[in-house]
Amino acid sequence: MNTRPRIPENITPTEYFTHLLKDRVNLSDEPKISSLTAVIRFELTDGGGGTWDVIVEKGLVKDVVRNSKETPTSTLKLSSAVFVDIIKRKVTPQQAFFQRKVDIDGDMFIALKMNILVSFM
Repeated sequence: MNTRPRIPENITPTEYFTHLLKDRVNLSDEPKISSLTAVIRFELTDGGGGTWDVIVEKGLVKDVVRNSKETPTSTLKLSSAVFVDIIKRKVTPQQAFFQRKVDIDGDMFIALKMNILVSFM
């Protein structure tokens, strides 16, 4: 039986996107948002991680691609440090947004669901 991987203390965004995100979401015990099909782009603005597209189909992560040519449904622009704080639950996506640490482009409805999505991440 597969178990959901833990987030190591010194994780980098690149390690998280390439090794953990898909399994952490898909193996989470949390009920999935089955109506969610989207491409959620994370643009890490400080050069510490690049641009990553998380391709979600029916609430499950189908793929995670660096520098893809997909057209994103929503784009979240943030620093690597803020991204790590969000995945480690030190700050919620909404808190980071209202503190002006995250810029959002595209479908705001999807972006506002990030608090729910982060529970899977």
